[in-house]
Amino acid sequence: MSEILSSPNGPQNSGATFVAAFGFVPNLFLAQSESLLAVEAEEWLIDAIVLREGRLSRRQKEAILLRVADARENDYCRALFGRAAQSPSGIDPILLKFSHELAARTFWFSNSHVEELQQTGFDHVAILEAISTVSLGQLLCTLADGLRPALDEGLVLPARKELPPLPEPSNFVANQGPYLGLHARPDANAQPYRFFQEEYGFVPNVCRGLGLRPDLVEAEIEALKRILIPENGLSRIQKEYLFLAVSAANLNTYYVTMRRQILSTLGVSPEESDQIVEDHQESGLPEAEKALLDEARKLASLPARWKGHFDRNRLKTHGFTDSQIIEAVVMSALANYLNTNQVGIGARPDFPPHRIFSEKDLYRQIEFARPKVYVAPPVDPDAETIAQVQNGDVDAFEDLVRRHTRRVTGTLLGMVGNMEDARDATQDVFLKAFENIGRFEGRSKFSTWLISIAINTGTELLRRRKPSEPLELEDDDGFRPRQLQSWLDNPEQLMSAAQRSELVRKAVLRLPDKYRAVVLLRDINQVSTEEAAAALGLGVPALKARLLRGRLMLRESLSPYFIRAGKRSHHA
Repeated sequence: MSEILSSPNGPQNSGATFVAAFGFVPNLFLAQSESLLAVEAEEWLIDAIVLREGRLSRRQKEAILLRVADARENDYCRALFGRAAQSPSGIDPILLKFSHELAARTFWFSNSHVEELQQTGFDHVAILEAISTVSLGQLLCTLADGLRPALDEGLVLPARKELPPLPEPSNFVANQGPYLGLHARPDANAQPYRFFQEEYGFVPNVCRGLGLRPDLVEAEIEALKRILIPENGLSRIQKEYLFLAVSAANLNTYYVTMRRQILSTLGVSPEESDQIVEDHQESGLPEAEKALLDEARKLASLPARWKGHFDRNRLKTHGFTDSQIIEAVVMSALANYLNTNQVGIGARPDFPPHRIFSEKDLYRQIEFARPKVYVAPPVDPDAETIAQVQNGDVDAFEDLVRRHTRRVTGTLLGMVGNMEDARDATQDVFLKAFENIGRFEGRSKFSTWLISIAINTGTELLRRRKPSEPLELEDDDGFRPRQLQSWLDNPEQLMSAAQRSELVRKAVLRLPDKYRAVVLLRDINQVSTEEAAAALGLGVPALKARLLRGRLMLRESLSPYFIRAGKRSHHA
């Protein structure tokens, strides 16, 4: 650890900060010996947040760290913080409740929590220190989740503690911050803000929110310099992707907006960033990069959204080294720290958000519904007829055939390309539906279920055919649009409606299967986003991502027919 270089304004010698904070150098930091800059960054944060004197006492900060570990159910940090922290008795219960809310229900955090703490006598500086301590707890727990250090000698794993129940969260309220009073607007060219001006071209609002404690800004800058900026293992772009993906997993509108902007200055298209936010599996990234983001999202601080533990071995099979994996864990931990800090401060986005997360996003990827909220099943106009068929009235099935034949045939015609095959396939679809209608439980609309059968039937028919020339020459996962010139305002000037329809039909047929199905449902058959997603067994974000890529492929394929001649020759 002595190899780490320390700034004269920060921790004086490496390792001493950990000894001062915990009484020894914990395994959590020894496990990062291949990333010494990261360890130094963590020293800076611990020194500024835990060891520096401020409004909160050392004992209060240690009690907050222990409460975060309890809320995160992180055994290593519970043992580590439990040794340093004395009994929380005597600590203001409102302070502990505040810390619990910010750590466990970050998405629901609002100005009301800050006001509640302020009413008990804590001023804005003390509240900022509490927020930073919770954020540090998130960072350390994330490191422990990813690195899995062995329990240090002498530490005893305490019995699991039953935390006081938190009140049921009220409806989500969009950010109305900043929550902490700031009277002076800092000079962007003054230290410590000059780093942001030089690196980003602006001073982020979240850093202005730390202005009550400039040493906290300095510690954050030193952490960014040592974790985000260097390219010793992972590249800067890879780290920005990790930052973006973890912020999206935390539903943090502020940092998703900021990192999207920064990635654009690094040459990454907004569309690529948006796909990483919505579903990185549908992005154009290599499989190894997708696996990296998969594992990073498991480390997000927002609970109950991403299942499973961080899988180091999976990343090794994709070629990542131990040093790179440690960097990924550390970058994810820093993202959780910064996300939590921003939520606590209530900093407003620096740019107009392209994606604003809402309450709906909180539950879309977990299997259980929000407590005490009843979600009514979709109203199905076919429900009564289906019940008749399931009760033995075979003739009632003819009503279902009449209602849905046109839609099913239209879907299949778009897939298989000729009416004869579409009609034959339509009969197969209704035969399969009749044979399996006893298993239909009404979890989706009958029409959605029927379309999913049609998609599967059409796909199987296409697989039996001789494959046609694909739309793109390269693998679709590596597709990048190359010709997105503006089309003529009046395409009818170029060709007849029949010609246009035939061109579009052929282009749709040449789309890869997974994109063809989405384009057919949404753009050809005008099926709603929710129904299309259910029919294909996808989440709404994944469906939207596939639809975007399918449309881009179609647009590029059709561009030679619809762009102006002058532009076509200009780009040739």
